[in-house]
Amino acid sequence: MSPSLPPRFPDAVRRAVISAPTGGQLPPQALDLEAAVLGAALLEAHAQRTLLATLPTEEVFYSAAHQQVYLAIRDLVQQGDHADLLTVVAQLRHRGTLERTGGAHFVARLSQRINSAAHLDTHCRILLEQHARRVIIRAGTELTAHAYDDGRDPLTLLTDAQTRLTSLHRALETRPGQTAAAAFDATFDRLAQAIGQQGLTGIPTGLTQLDGLTGGWQPGDLIILAARPAMGKTAALLHFARTAALDHGHHTAVFSLEMPTLQLMQRLVASEVPGYSNSDLRRGNLPGGLPQVAHVREQAQRLQTHGHALHLDDTPGLSIQQLRAKCARLHAQHPLSLVLVDYIQLMRGDQKGNREQEVGSISRSLKELAKELNAPVIALSQLSRDVEKRGGEKRPLLSDLRESGSLEQDADCIAFLWRGEYYHIAEYEDGTPTADTILFDIAKHRNGATDEVIAACNLRRGVFSDLSPTGGSGSFT
Repeated sequence: MSPSLPPRFPDAVRRAVISAPTGGQLPPQALDLEAAVLGAALLEAHAQRTLLATLPTEEVFYSAAHQQVYLAIRDLVQQGDHADLLTVVAQLRHRGTLERTGGAHFVARLSQRINSAAHLDTHCRILLEQHARRVIIRAGTELTAHAYDDGRDPLTLLTDAQTRLTSLHRALETRPGQTAAAAFDATFDRLAQAIGQQGLTGIPTGLTQLDGLTGGWQPGDLIILAARPAMGKTAALLHFARTAALDHGHHTAVFSLEMPTLQLMQRLVASEVPGYSNSDLRRGNLPGGLPQVAHVREQAQRLQTHGHALHLDDTPGLSIQQLRAKCARLHAQHPLSLVLVDYIQLMRGDQKGNREQEVGSISRSLKELAKELNAPVIALSQLSRDVEKRGGEKRPLLSDLRESGSLEQDADCIAFLWRGEYYHIAEYEDGTPTADTILFDIAKHRNGATDEVIAACNLRRGVFSDLSPTGGSGSFT
């Protein structure tokens, strides 16, 4: 399909753009194989199931007639009926497409050109590859045309290209299911690994009790950290980023839609340098004046020597497509082990409509990103004001997740951050003092138990640590 160009472009440019990618050649195709897989499906029921499981859409077929036969077979199988020559012809007639498909004679010739469904998997794979080439050509042609339009944002064009290619990659990477026997050895290899690492199979959190509950942040998981303002969400996010990147060398990407990079760095420096709060560094409140800067720089040197694994991105109004494109680029340079987003409600989704639908599309895309990278994705989320209207301890509930029930559905783990000290509550239920502490309430855990973890925290510096046996922490200064 040729792209449409704005009418102001000269005819010479228009002709060059439309014809450049194909050079007059026919798009990649394999009509004989298209006929073979459809013929096999008309002959054998298991071939129909293979066809529909392997080829996700009629667009895999280049021939419009073959597309209609595929759709007729799909309709019959979805209805629970068997697809053969007679039923497919009847279905095409019902759809009103029999004549433009070529009639009953055309469908009959498909089944006459093949004797069995042998090599059907190979034939379907080749058709997918040819379809991929056509999609790339079409996308390249359209992007070329759009690039001539001065009114289009180049970054949006690049993001669109990345999204198309990512979607195509997922379609081509369709993997067959495994039997329990085939997955048996890998399962016990994973068990042995968990024992050898004392249960820590994911990215360390830096908090012993939280690691014990989660096994670390697990590859492919979407983790939602949710809280009301002033609970320490961003500080916790940066703690997890520091732990992964600086303590363990895992390549980590932080996307901050709320805070610029220099403010993030000030917070990171404060967490590395005892004795100074984030506020002190922001206001330049150093007792020794300028000479003291060198001392602070020396104490924060780890951010320079080990900071190559910690990527900070403060692009404002980041869309989910842009996020995925940026992660794909970083992942190609160094495989990402952890992605963190601050925060979901500031992102732009690719599904227009009401805000709940948009946030739902964002959460689904974040889960897809985690699976694509095989890395945990941690995203911060605001909670609704209903928490503040609630009496007593004002503890969050899953129903308080703001703007989308999809967050609860898509997330593998949901942790609420809550500080009793903020609400003038002196002790937790177990008697632990709330001063300088934070509670991680694991309210949903798809692959593990739900529980509460209390950690020591110094939010002035953004430092989190395990509680000492006496209920406090001796690491804060």
